[in-house]
Amino acid sequence: MFNWNDIRVFLTVAEEGSSLAAASIIGMNHTTVARRIDALEHALNLELFERTNRGYNLTAQGLVLLDVAKTMRASAASVLTTAEQLARDDDGVIRFAGNAEAMQRFGVKLTSKFKEKNPQISFDLLIDVAWDKNQSPLESGKADLVLRPIDEISGDTLIAKKLARFPLGVYCSKAYHQKYGAPRSLDEAQGRKFVIYSDEVARVMKAVDWLNHQLDAADILYQVNAVTSMAAALQSGAGLGLLPCVTGDATPDLVSCFRHEELQHTLWLVASKESYTRPAVRKFMAFAGEHFKSGNRAGA
Repeated sequence: MFNWNDIRVFLTVAEEGSSLAAASIIGMNHTTVARRIDALEHALNLELFERTNRGYNLTAQGLVLLDVAKTMRASAASVLTTAEQLARDDDGVIRFAGNAEAMQRFGVKLTSKFKEKNPQISFDLLIDVAWDKNQSPLESGKADLVLRPIDEISGDTLIAKKLARFPLGVYCSKAYHQKYGAPRSLDEAQGRKFVIYSDEVARVMKAVDWLNHQLDAADILYQVNAVTSMAAALQSGAGLGLLPCVTGDATPDLVSCFRHEELQHTLWLVASKESYTRPAVRKFMAFAGEHFKSGNRAGA
């Protein structure tokens, strides 16, 4: 009989392509990862991977098993999510997560406004630092609702409400502006040094990916993976960088350089199907939609 943990290892190796990469994600030694794959192949009497100098490639048998294993992962996550939600009352605590910037600008004020009318409903506010949806607190069952500043929501296990579209802009510090001047277009910014967002952010935000591809590698100073880190980098005078305008305009010592029609992003409020069965969660999602529809885009 195979071990479920070995299926988890199999999935990670299949998705990452190597035992070393999988080990860093799972938190195992890469030799242990290799042993677990060997054990799974022995238990199933299958050859799941072709080992090469470049890593692990799925065999035909491995490809078939991959789809089944993904279903198992989703089912296991659903069991955990449902169990945790059954342990709470309908009008109990809503665990509400989002990245630091989204929670600061929108999440905290949104829950405060909601509680003025619904004092019986409590919240646990969580900071979600992951951009990979497979690592987020919603999919792992650690949250009931998540604020997501990404372009598209996928997955048939999710209930999503689009709250608003927001502009982004390129910013610099006042000191940078005084020394070099602020470019007023992308053409004027050619040859300037930029701080950019990492690939994990670019994968879920088209505006970030678009801007990253407009820049020469020689003009990139370094990467960050959070809006708060970008704001701090720009305040230090490092160079130019992209921020949500609601953040850039409110951050001391920053100057707006330019905007572009490609620089837009969407804010979503997302629940799992299990969470959405709770009246308190449905009520909060409806409130959030009406709150933003009425023009409260700063979360006030």
